[in-house]
Amino acid sequence: MTVASARCALLFFAPLVVCAPAAAQTATHAPAPAPAGATAAWTARMKGDIRWQQVTPAGALLVSTDAALAGVDIETGQITWEKAELGGLPVDSVRIVEGSLLMEAARPNLLVIFDPVTGAVVFDSRRLSLAQVVTKRVLPQSGTLLLHGRRAQGPPVVALYDLATGEQRWANETLFEQTERKKKGLGGLMQNLVRAASEATALEVLQAGPDMIVVHTLSGLRAMDAKTGAVRWTATLPTARSGSLPHHVQLYPSLAKSDRIYVSFDERLMAYRLADGQALWAQPATVDGRVRDIVQHPAGIIMLPEGAPEGEGTSNRRVVINGVVQTGLNVARYDDGTTIAQKPLHMRGNVTDALIVGDAAVLTTDAESKTFVNVLDVGTATLRLKKDVKIKGQLAYAELTPAGLLYVSRPDAGTDAEVNVVDLGSGDLRFKDAIQGDHRAYLYNAVEGRTLYAFANKDHKLYAVDRDAGTFKALSGEIKLQGGEDVTSLEVRPAGIVLISSQNLVVVGRDGQVKQQVYYPAPQLPGLLRALHTLNAVRAGLYGAAASAYGDAFAQASRNATDTMAKRITGQMATAYTQGGAQLTGYSRQSAALATKRFKASLAVPSSVFMLTKAPEGNGNVLLQIDKESAQARSRVDLGKEREPVYAVDDVAGMLFLRTVPGTLVGYRL
Repeated sequence: MTVASARCALLFFAPLVVCAPAAAQTATHAPAPAPAGATAAWTARMKGDIRWQQVTPAGALLVSTDAALAGVDIETGQITWEKAELGGLPVDSVRIVEGSLLMEAARPNLLVIFDPVTGAVVFDSRRLSLAQVVTKRVLPQSGTLLLHGRRAQGPPVVALYDLATGEQRWANETLFEQTERKKKGLGGLMQNLVRAASEATALEVLQAGPDMIVVHTLSGLRAMDAKTGAVRWTATLPTARSGSLPHHVQLYPSLAKSDRIYVSFDERLMAYRLADGQALWAQPATVDGRVRDIVQHPAGIIMLPEGAPEGEGTSNRRVVINGVVQTGLNVARYDDGTTIAQKPLHMRGNVTDALIVGDAAVLTTDAESKTFVNVLDVGTATLRLKKDVKIKGQLAYAELTPAGLLYVSRPDAGTDAEVNVVDLGSGDLRFKDAIQGDHRAYLYNAVEGRTLYAFANKDHKLYAVDRDAGTFKALSGEIKLQGGEDVTSLEVRPAGIVLISSQNLVVVGRDGQVKQQVYYPAPQLPGLLRALHTLNAVRAGLYGAAASAYGDAFAQASRNATDTMAKRITGQMATAYTQGGAQLTGYSRQSAALATKRFKASLAVPSSVFMLTKAPEGNGNVLLQIDKESAQARSRVDLGKEREPVYAVDDVAGMLFLRTVPGTLVGYRL
């Protein structure tokens, strides 16, 4: 069964400046058929000159002019809304609200959060006279946006807003008030300092079902009624020393038991009952070090330890050997919080991840910026390997196969990536001459049947790894990309293995022979490629919003799933959307419907890529849509002779948006 770190397999276009002939070059040097011109689907005339534009994950096109910020329907070109107060903002001031379909626009003393499809303002910092927004969190399960901020005068406030209408559901100005008995003297001074620090610290927020929101302030846990904002219960975390504050507090939903949540702090983990906030375990479960994260495996809760920062000591012993902090991992039982191992398992460094593989988990440990791996049998809390195995780079992909632990690493500072197999009997690496990557680029890989394909930018060869036998071979000879580029994406398609970079595309047969290779030199102005970079952000934002619609439990499940991020999304979430007919709950009807349609469309891996190159006819630049199977250009759009044309691309809808003359926007269907 395969596992991978939380990464999204999205196409990334790297900005590169190269000097080369403008014509496309192919491996066979056969002339490519001239691509058809893209069809102009609509024309929109804006108020004022167009400064910039961007596609949002929700599917609306934002267009900025000196006069206003406007929303444009990408299908029809209709201007659906305009906001004069947001006109003239720089592009970096308008961005996605993390994990949502909403956008935020910021300027000095103003933060506006809005629905890009309807234009409805969900939050305006002027409503509450906020001088600083400390916490913002979208909670689609209850259809709300939670804000916490400080005022120039008066108490801090926590407020909840309806995602669809922007209506304020409630505001709470007492959340940070002291719940324990007020003390005098030094104790009272400390209470006041804690309250002041808490007001300025971002809240830990957990949506615990549609009716309850649990937050952590420095004063403790608070469970709030999602409808009224009333505090249902409070709880104080049991620290090792009386009067000390807990550090590194994190809240987790329970995946298997709906009556509770889990809270980690310092070296401890505790379960709390949602109904009344009572601790469900007699004592917290502990590790050596502090809890960095947890992974909820069917056999128990794996607590991943890390060394606490200097000056933030925990109650247990921290040992440093040769500059490396020694930590201790353990597994807690769900019922009572007791740990399966009598003593924490000795780990050399910080345990950064536990990737579930059936009854086991692949552990990744960081020690002095070196990466080690081991395999944990969760039910017995024992390690399969007597000694952690050092690997090059950082773990990016791993799976347990009949041959052992097959892994692919990604490079870090000064260290190349590699592909290798760990023999679980001896702990040795099977490949003495491992497939080596390059410290500048990833070892891009994909699985088909029993074969894992990987391209090494170091020697420019495509490799095939037999996952069952634990052997590999170079499938191709050297494949050099023109313009000095590195491969930035690898896909397995019916025509073969497709290698992609910013300006190159190569189709390699399963026999290792190059079938097609094209190169379109990049323009000499890297700013021209900026619009292509946003393709990554749009897809990531769409996936993030879709995941958040299922709440924190889904996010936790995704983190513990057993395959790459792309497969997790296209598998679990696609099933939820198509079989359950789920919508992005909480958002406006228009936004939810459009985003759901776009999400389903995004599940299909694009069959083409976009490349920007100089027009072969003379001055100016063109955007080409290149078919991944044939490596031929399907269509083209002339971007004109401007040094910095204003355009945006949406590969989900297959559209390009171009400012043709000042104030005029044309949408092309590709």
